[in-house]
Amino acid sequence: MKKTIAVLGLGLFGSAVAKTMAKNGSEVIAIDSNMDHVEEVLDSVYNAVQADFTKIDQLKEAGVGEVDTAVVATGEKLEVTILGIMNLKKLGIQEVIVKTKNLSYKEVLLKVGATRVILPEVEMGVRLANELSNTSVLDTFELDEKYHLVELNVMKQWIGNSLNNLNLRSEHGLNIIAIKSSETNQYNPQVDPNYLIREGDVFLVFSENKKINTSLDI
Repeated sequence: MKKTIAVLGLGLFGSAVAKTMAKNGSEVIAIDSNMDHVEEVLDSVYNAVQADFTKIDQLKEAGVGEVDTAVVATGEKLEVTILGIMNLKKLGIQEVIVKTKNLSYKEVLLKVGATRVILPEVEMGVRLANELSNTSVLDTFELDEKYHLVELNVMKQWIGNSLNNLNLRSEHGLNIIAIKSSETNQYNPQVDPNYLIREGDVFLVFSENKKINTSLDI
């Protein structure tokens, strides 16, 4: 069954979400009041509509009431975002993800019905800082305020040791989800505690945000 999603606001962020979701097989309804923005995604999504998402009747007409998830991707004016969220909740949309640029808006947006609030600039700043301050970190993805996923090169002192011997969970707070072997260059989610770590291996780990830079002595 295809995932259905509505993207409200087609700036750089919204259009990227809409096009990528469509490319990944989702049925996307893309909405913006600016026809130029609508035309930019017209050939990429299931339905692109020029509409004002602060008007619930226009959302209904576009078919937004039938989607699984909605993304409010404007984030410019608080009152516009709030009206969008309230309309989506009235339509019965269970998952409403909201973009904002203002950290102080987050609590307000959650209270009026957003299930998740993201701050792309803040999150990318944290992500870049983690990568720059930790030479073993290849990539990070923050799941929430407490946890994130980290892709990292194995440390030199780990090479030749088994996972059992290193006790990465208890000593470093790193829960290994998958290992990309230097030989296959593919992730394997079947993590063997007796696996001997090799140079060039990459770990995908689940970790607390505060531990990733303090627990690894790099």
